[in-house]
Amino acid sequence: MVILLKIAGQTGSGEPLLLLGLTGENVTRLAAGEPILIRSSELGKLGLPPIVIGIHYGKTVDAILEELKGHGIKFAH
Repeated sequence: MVILLKIAGQTGSGEPLLLLGLTGENVTRLAAGEPILIRSSELGKLGLPPIVIGIHYGKTVDAILEELKGHGIKFAH
C-alpha cells in the first residue's frame, strides 16, 4: 500500500484547504503511469463532501490526456 497524506483544514485566511502529500513512492508510481485516486469514503473521514480526486503525471498535457483515456476516464469540456 502506498501512503498518501490527506489533511483537511483551513488556510491562514480561513479558506477551505485539502492538502495532499506525495511520498517518493507516489511520485515513482505516477511517473510509471499509475494514477492516484482518492475516493469519497476517504474524504468523508476528513469531513469533506463526496467526490473522487485523481492525480496523474505526464511530461505534457497531451500525454496526460492520452494516458487517462487509456484508463477509461471520460472528460467533460
